[in-house]
Amino acid sequence: MRLSVIIPAHRSHAFIGDALDSLAAQQQPDGLALEVIVVADDGTDYAHHFTAARRQALECLSATTGRIAAGPSAARNIGLNRASGDFISFLDADDLWLPGRAAALLPLADVHGAAVCRMAITALDAPGTPKLTPVLPKHGHLSPQDSLLIDGGFCPVYRRDCITHTWDEALDFAEDLLFNHVAVVNAGGLFVHPQPLMHYRIRPDSATHHMPSASHRAERAYAQMLSRLSPASGETATLAACLHRKRRLNAAYLQAWQQEPGLHFEQFVRASSP
Repeated sequence: MRLSVIIPAHRSHAFIGDALDSLAAQQQPDGLALEVIVVADDGTDYAHHFTAARRQALECLSATTGRIAAGPSAARNIGLNRASGDFISFLDADDLWLPGRAAALLPLADVHGAAVCRMAITALDAPGTPKLTPVLPKHGHLSPQDSLLIDGGFCPVYRRDCITHTWDEALDFAEDLLFNHVAVVNAGGLFVHPQPLMHYRIRPDSATHHMPSASHRAERAYAQMLSRLSPASGETATLAACLHRKRRLNAAYLQAWQQEPGLHFEQFVRASSP
């Protein structure tokens, strides 16, 4: 059994060592090989981060988009094409898997097709910020429709047969929403593990959190996705309703951020949820 973890890397040399160490420290069930594929999207070489100690625990591969800032979707697609795993997951270069994540999620992904855990969140520009847990409707098995209610990023482990598609490289924001939705539909749902077994770290230079431009990019992405949806099917109507809800949430967050600059989206979601 093999798990492939794909890491897109753009200006990530200061952080990626921690990400690799978090994977190398995973307790691996007997017979599991853990493959990590780092795809450079900044014209630099990340292979020197594959130290001897990391190579002892991980099968390390490096690749490149061949461009500068082609985008995380392009990098993930290249990694997906290189991946040999029976299970697939994606990790941003500045985030961490906490101990036990692989051992907890792999059996669930094997049974359910897709499994995820809650996340601990901190801002790297604010040492001492309390860890937050993103709001999830519940833990246990979620339908594809209920999984659309998750606000904020989430990074499942997927059984390989659930990934029949690629990342949409035309989107420069919220691209994970569409990719994850298709994979979760293929899996017939998403199993949510109740423990926070991933550490999501918000970088001060992250384009995803650079306000107010991030909010404007989100609005453009949601509008673009809505314009592509074909009418009629119930699944399309569900996704459209989700996108309209996210547009309203994004507008409310922008208004809240204007009143409280520095407010992170995850903090806003937690504070505004019942």
